[in-house]
Amino acid sequence: MMREALLCFDGSSQSAHAIRAAGDLLAVRDALVLSVAVPAKDSFALDPLGDLVGRVTRVYRDLDEIGTRLAVEQAQRGCELADAAGLNARPITHVGKPAQAILDVADAHEVSVIVLGSRRHPGLGGILGSVAARVSQATTHPVLIFPGTED
Repeated sequence: MMREALLCFDGSSQSAHAIRAAGDLLAVRDALVLSVAVPAKDSFALDPLGDLVGRVTRVYRDLDEIGTRLAVEQAQRGCELADAAGLNARPITHVGKPAQAILDVADAHEVSVIVLGSRRHPGLGGILGSVAARVSQATTHPVLIFPGTED
């Protein structure tokens, strides 16, 4: 039995392109579509006082609930793209920083390949996006990175 592919979907045109292209290229037909909910405390650079307020009040908790709901909806949208590309996909969400979340899910599910879209950073010589670069350097799984399309 072939292991599932891990399709990483953040709602961007780059990740949508990667899912569509994976449908054409991969022999494996079963896939997980991962959407990551980044905790509010990791998303906002607040000074120490602002961070304390976020932790003590419900601000972080409320934002985390919204982020988790959005990740679930996003994973569902990614599954629709994967299904249209001929893949049998099921959604999965994870809370954490994107690169580490991808690595954790890939290891936990022993995936056959990690599929990512990448945003290139023209101001930095066109290097890979930071998540794609971190994942490709830190994983023991094969990684398939698709460059972004023009929006």
